[in-house]
Amino acid sequence: MDLNLLLVFDSIYKLRSLTIAGEHLGRTQSAVSHALERLRSVFDDPLFVRTSRQMRPTPKADELAIPIRYALETLQKAFSASDTFVPENVECTFKISMSDYCETVILPRLMQYLLKEAPKIQIEITSPASATPQRGLESGMFDLIIGNRDITAGMYQQKLWVDEFVCMVSHRHPQIKTTMTLVQYLEFPHILFAPRGKKDRIVQEELKKKGLSRIVALKSPNILVIPEIIKNTPYIITLPRMLAESIDNSQLKVIIPPVKFPKLPIMQYWHEALHNDLAHCWLRKVIKQFFEESDALNV
Repeated sequence: MDLNLLLVFDSIYKLRSLTIAGEHLGRTQSAVSHALERLRSVFDDPLFVRTSRQMRPTPKADELAIPIRYALETLQKAFSASDTFVPENVECTFKISMSDYCETVILPRLMQYLLKEAPKIQIEITSPASATPQRGLESGMFDLIIGNRDITAGMYQQKLWVDEFVCMVSHRHPQIKTTMTLVQYLEFPHILFAPRGKKDRIVQEELKKKGLSRIVALKSPNILVIPEIIKNTPYIITLPRMLAESIDNSQLKVIIPPVKFPKLPIMQYWHEALHNDLAHCWLRKVIKQFFEESDALNV
C-alpha cells in the first residue's frame, strides 16, 4: 500500500472533511477524493459517508483509526529520531552473555555506573552455553558477548583487557611462602574453578604441552566457596589475576606460578546490525572505559 493513503485516511478521520483534509495535506479536494476511492478499494468498505454536516466514519473506519494513527506515529518517530543518546532518559534492556569470571570483574563496576547515570536501563545476563556465539548474536539472543571466544566472520570485536594467570594459596600454607617451585605446584592438590562444567582450558592445555600433570582434588563452578576451602587447606588454585583480586582474598596470598601460562585477552563481541546503534555504542563505550586500550576490529 502507498503509505500516503494512510495520511489521507488519518486526516479525513480527524477533520471529517475532504476539503479541510486537503488543505491540511497541501492537496486538492479532487486528489483527496481520489485517494479515498483507493482506500475504499483496499479495505472493501466505504470508510467515510457524506452527511449534511461532515464525513461520517463507518464502523470499519473506527476500527482502523487507532492502528493507523499508531503506525503513522511510529514512522514519524523513526524518521525524526534524535542523533543523540541521553542515558538517564532511556528505558531498555541489554542482553549480555558473559562467564562468571567476567561477571565478577565487570558487573560491580557496570551496575554502580548505571545506578547513577542510567537508572532505567536493565541488564540481562545470559549463559554462554545457551547458544553458540555466532547464532546468539545473529538471532539477537545476545546484544553483546564478553569473554574469550572463537567468533567467526561478520562480527565486531574489541579488546577490553589482557589478564594473566596467578596462583592463590592460604596465608598459612605449610610450605609455600612468597614464591612457589614447580615441585610444589605439582605436589600439592589443586582446586579447579570450572564454571558451568568447563575446565580452565588455557592452563590445562599449557601443562599438557609441557608434559606436566597436576593433582586435582576438586572441580567447582562456585567461585565464592573456593576461598573458604583454600584458607584452611594446602590446596592451590590457578586463575586469572583480575578474578583473584575480585574475590575475598583476605586470608589468601597471590603468587606467580612456576609455569609461564599464556595471557588471557578478554574481548567484547557484537553483530554488525548493532554496530551503529546509539544505545549499544554507548554501552560498549561504558564497558570499555572501565579498562584500557584497543580498537574495534571488523573480523
